[in-house]
Amino acid sequence: MTGKVGIVGIGLMGLPMANSLITRGWQVKGYDIDPARRAALQNIGGESAGNLADVAAFSDHLILSLPSGAALQQVIDQLCATTHARHVILETSTLAVDDKERAAAALSASSGARLLDCPLIGGAVQAKEATLSALVSGDEAAWHEIEPVLQALSRQQRYVGTFGMSSRLKFVVNHLVCTTTVLIAETMQFATRAGIDMNLIHEVISNSPASSGIWRARVPLMIAGVYDDPATKAADLAIPFKDTKIIADYIASHGAITPLFDAALKIYAVAQQQDRADQDAAALYEVFGSLSSTLA
Repeated sequence: MTGKVGIVGIGLMGLPMANSLITRGWQVKGYDIDPARRAALQNIGGESAGNLADVAAFSDHLILSLPSGAALQQVIDQLCATTHARHVILETSTLAVDDKERAAAALSASSGARLLDCPLIGGAVQAKEATLSALVSGDEAAWHEIEPVLQALSRQQRYVGTFGMSSRLKFVVNHLVCTTTVLIAETMQFATRAGIDMNLIHEVISNSPASSGIWRARVPLMIAGVYDDPATKAADLAIPFKDTKIIADYIASHGAITPLFDAALKIYAVAQQQDRADQDAAALYEVFGSLSSTLA
């Protein structure tokens, strides 16, 4: 089954998702405020739209891949006037649940379009390989309508319940990913200062129970010392800079005890001070290398 999909936000995740759909026979039209990104979509066989109304008029369903709650609000304000009840819209970013709930309510009250909470697990590499995991919450009938789109983008599609449950699950997953990435960077810097060859420790841990998908994704970049190659980086540090703030707020609102995550936040703060937003999170290895024995 194929059809017409609109994508709003043609960035690190939006572009490879568009490519996966196009290569599987879907027609894709997209919009981004950056003309270079719109041109990139055309280069892979998609259509570039001049505005959101054009995307909505073209599409059976829409995918939103946006950087912030403010961006979501701006997009929803326009989609309220240009979508219809037949539209199912996937909101795939990690954003505050309240922001997504407001967006869903606004669409329902205006155009009748159905917004699904669908944060994606995985980064740019998984998006390119169509091996993302998609967690979907919201209207179950709408989920069944758009499931074929997600099957073209991901290896796992799972409906998890009422609207917002997907985001809560994603917060827990990202808590683990963000904290583990810091621990891996610390471990590799420890190994380096102990005089252990990085390739050796990588081989030892990769073939032990201590290995993980996060280890296998990050450590080769640490060994190579290359953190800004679009072909290899999984996710810019700008993403955890954003996500950790959202997760920290959610943790605080629920009284969870997270001392390891709290410690990890200090490392991300240093990385942000060092202007590493455009680097892969593996660059946290370099952050540890820049620290003194006492982190202020």
